[in-house]
Amino acid sequence: MMSATVDRQELVRLAEEAGWRHQADDRVDVYVRGNARVRVIWRGDDVINGGSLFHDDIMTTYTRDFAAINRWLTAK
Repeated sequence: MMSATVDRQELVRLAEEAGWRHQADDRVDVYVRGNARVRVIWRGDDVINGGSLFHDDIMTTYTRDFAAINRWLTAK
């Protein structure tokens, strides 16, 4: 199982700077911008279990690679 050590709050900050609205629910962070949505599942505050990218409520991609999730959320 692949995971990445990251700072959850830093990811929130970067995503919000890129125009994403953020909502947290326990271990899950949901980011919304336009018709796109990213859902990140956490194990603690520094390890991700995975993330999903949705367009128009259809899941298009799932990954456990933090770098990919970071790219989704920091692209403008």
